[in-house]
Amino acid sequence: MSLTKTGYYAPSLKSYFPYTPSSFKSFLEAELRAILDGIILAQRLGLSVLWVESDSTLAIHCITKGGGPWHIQATLRHIRHLLTLDRDTITHIFREGNQVADLLASEGWDRRYYYEYSSQDLPRRHRSLVQIDRFGLPTVRGL
Repeated sequence: MSLTKTGYYAPSLKSYFPYTPSSFKSFLEAELRAILDGIILAQRLGLSVLWVESDSTLAIHCITKGGGPWHIQATLRHIRHLLTLDRDTITHIFREGNQVADLLASEGWDRRYYYEYSSQDLPRRHRSLVQIDRFGLPTVRGL
């Protein structure tokens, strides 16, 4: 989730880009494709400096250090072509710190279409997680 000129947006990539779980050979390929699609979407929205976060250390390692199976190499090349590692940032975020993105991705999967929130129409649950995240407070996932 990011703050743009118009408000918050959730790149609910699972619904914005028509992929299904069977579209990918591995979890890593799906994660990298979501990162790539997020970068493309951010650039379309006019964002020039990006901070990409992923809870997949393997995906981050493949992007920043190289390596990985052959079937992800084209996606990695495309990501590296779009990212400028001395300008843009790519970091690991623990799953527990990624609750807003997880909530929005789940919602996007359920909606099956792209949706962009303004700061005024962000649902209550989303707003509370954004506030907690903004202040750097820890959260506990529901059991």
